[in-house]
Amino acid sequence: MHLSDYRAFATLAETLHFSRSARRLNMSPSALTRAVQRMEEDLGEVLLLRDKRNVRLSRAGEVFAEHARGQLEAHQQLLERLAEETRDPAGELRIACTVTACHSILPRLLSECRRDYPRIHLRLVTCDAVEAMTRLQRDDVHVAVVPQPDRLDATLAFAQLARTGLLVIAPVDDRRLARAGCADGTSLSEVPWILPEGGLERQRFDRFMATREVEHPDIYAEVSGNEAIIAMVSLGCGLGIVPELVLAGSPLRDAVVPVPIADGPAGFAVGLCTKRRDLRRRSLAALWQLADSPDHS
Repeated sequence: MHLSDYRAFATLAETLHFSRSARRLNMSPSALTRAVQRMEEDLGEVLLLRDKRNVRLSRAGEVFAEHARGQLEAHQQLLERLAEETRDPAGELRIACTVTACHSILPRLLSECRRDYPRIHLRLVTCDAVEAMTRLQRDDVHVAVVPQPDRLDATLAFAQLARTGLLVIAPVDDRRLARAGCADGTSLSEVPWILPEGGLERQRFDRFMATREVEHPDIYAEVSGNEAIIAMVSLGCGLGIVPELVLAGSPLRDAVVPVPIADGPAGFAVGLCTKRRDLRRRSLAALWQLADSPDHS
């Protein structure tokens, strides 16, 4: 039974007059009569008792009229709730991000979200970028803060928040490592490297080394997390590769130096990544609209 049927019967129950009800409903009396007959057939009950002069509700009609009014009221409440959600969305948003993202690129966005949508509850889960994407794919979180992939899966959406360069770093007190790759310095194939286990940074490193025709770099260690790379480089274990944003916020930034390599690894954009289907959530759509504004790109 459709909402229009409930509206028609509720109107007729109020007026007990077919012509008057039909005018209110913007339909003909004959169409209203057919609608009532169809409702009676569906319910298997006589809803109206009619004679030449009067129309009145049967007992089944009284029960159905109350039900129809309840359905109309519930529908109105639904519309009001949806409108309220549009104006003031609510709910929890789980965001997977690195500690660096928490300190550098997220504070402004999250502050604006709290200001404009106080009923959205933000929950941050800290991990590296690879783990953040894994959690997103498992639906453990709604959003991952990650580098923008070179090729974004069609099921995913990305909103850029910042750009960062990708730096090769050396210990501040190791001149040999600090001059690696320079015209008169040590070859990049002759120095040890501390590298990320995977992710976009590792892909960019592998591509960079391929352009230098270094097929088998000396890998001292593969670690999870940029801070671990900076720490090992500061101890003199070798060269590392880290995003400029990470180094700028690291407590060990003064213990390492960028290596001035011409045509070094390419930088990338960093931003929010989510499943396109989840953008139907009012709370996520609100956050996405803030992130997509020119101020955050």
